[in-house]
Amino acid sequence: MQTLEREVSAVEYIRCEWVPGTMDQVRLRLSDNVVQLTLEQLQQIAGIDAVHELYLKGMTALPFNPKLRRAFEKS
Repeated sequence: MQTLEREVSAVEYIRCEWVPGTMDQVRLRLSDNVVQLTLEQLQQIAGIDAVHELYLKGMTALPFNPKLRRAFEKS
């Protein structure tokens, strides 16, 4: 767990991409750690702009904010 805590404290952005074969599931990646959320959860955490960019590009980098930190701590 300390390794995750060190990684979390050092990161500024986190990678977000679609779960293959789904239309409402996204993966947030932080090194080897992965959290899967629904599109609705992502919108609540990161805002509508993150969802728009995900639709347009299929992948986005999100600023690592306290809400995203909590999502990783729960995993």
